[in-house]
Amino acid sequence: MRELGETMQPGTSALFVLVRKATPDKVLAEIAPNGCKVLRTSLSKDDEAKLQQVLSHHGIPAETPAV
Repeated sequence: MRELGETMQPGTSALFVLVRKATPDKVLAEIAPNGCKVLRTSLSKDDEAKLQQVLSHHGIPAETPAV
C-alpha cells in the first residue's frame, strides 16, 4: 500500500478492499466498471494478520458489516 501511495498523483485516491467472505471476481465486477484501475493480490495468512493488526491499531474493526 505504501509503494502504491508513493506513485499516486495529487488529487487522486485509492480504495483498498480486503475480501474474505465473498468471491473476489464478483467484488471486482462491481468495482471495475467505475473507471478504476484494479490491482489484485492475495495475502498470505501472516500478511493478512499483519494488515488486520495495523487496521485495528487505527480503530478499523476486523469485521466491517456490509451495507
